[in-house]
Amino acid sequence: MSQYGGLGGLGGLGGLGGLGGLGGLGGLGGLGGLGGLGTGLGGFLGAEDPGGYDGTTTTGLQITAEALRHLAGNAALGATEELNFNDPDNLGRSAAWVRGSLYVSDFLRDMNWRTDDAAKTVTLTFEGTDAVTLARPDEALLRDQCQHVLDYADLRPDRSAEIISQLGFPTAYFSMILGLHAGQHKRTFELLTATQVLAAHAAMAVKHALAVRRPDQLDGRILPMIPTPGHGSFPSAHATEAYAALTVLTELVTTWQSLADSDGRLKVLRGLAERIAVNRTVAGVHYPIDSWAGATLGVSVGRAILKRCGVVTATPSLSFVAGNSDFFDHDFKDAALASNHGLTEGAAFTMSSSQTFEWLWTEAAAEKQRA
Repeated sequence: MSQYGGLGGLGGLGGLGGLGGLGGLGGLGGLGGLGGLGTGLGGFLGAEDPGGYDGTTTTGLQITAEALRHLAGNAALGATEELNFNDPDNLGRSAAWVRGSLYVSDFLRDMNWRTDDAAKTVTLTFEGTDAVTLARPDEALLRDQCQHVLDYADLRPDRSAEIISQLGFPTAYFSMILGLHAGQHKRTFELLTATQVLAAHAAMAVKHALAVRRPDQLDGRILPMIPTPGHGSFPSAHATEAYAALTVLTELVTTWQSLADSDGRLKVLRGLAERIAVNRTVAGVHYPIDSWAGATLGVSVGRAILKRCGVVTATPSLSFVAGNSDFFDHDFKDAALASNHGLTEGAAFTMSSSQTFEWLWTEAAAEKQRA
């Protein structure tokens, strides 16, 4: 989640570093956000919107129009072929930010949550079925977790560049691992951006209800290296976004079946998701259990997005009750080990496909890498 919004995304290719000036090509992440919130349309905000002309060009166009309009004559207008009604093929005619708005509206209409005041839990639902239940950690556990945060501070000198550059959606890091190129993988970037934006929305809803204080608000020794975000600590939105992206990109790379070393790349991609999550603890703004909760939420959001795209995938519901655990992906990805840390599986949730997401998936799947 970017609390420093508006610096990327508006330029189009914000998340890809120096390409930020190539306005209109992107919506690919970066330090983007809606008014500094990072949710909203995220990296889609303003992407492919032509904006306005400078004053001289605007005046010149008016002068030219007045001079040449008479050449068109006054003949009756001929018939024009209408666009097909409610046709997903029309999506390609829209600017990226318009599609971004549709992705958000399409997905969120079937996402909801409920709270249990007695148990202090929040359950995220899709189409009325339970997907993720997270229990609020008590203050004693949070104080124990502060020691983990203090221990991770030793890594700050080595990871400061990563931490700062990952304040927003870390699209460039996913791009590096999969060899993505803005000119060749426009829809893949669009799918990745949509995934991160939707994961951010889900995380904000759950954070608000659970209302967990940040580590530096409990322990004055932590002294974060970045500004403490203005929303709850548990779950970590960065972990939610990273693991949602991991879930969706893993399926996409598998669908491509074109990378000769895909197995190795996917292992690196998984390591990246873990590292993005842990970097927030290194920075001093998250407990390790925030990463556990965020990864849990992110996997479920990623699976829901895949179902929206029409991809067949298992969707077990997940429940997480935190103990005083550090976060390691080795433990998280293994169901038996994860259960020792409070993560359990339950009945599957449902999520229907939609024309909008099926179109996006088909477009991204067609951008397969060449071996």
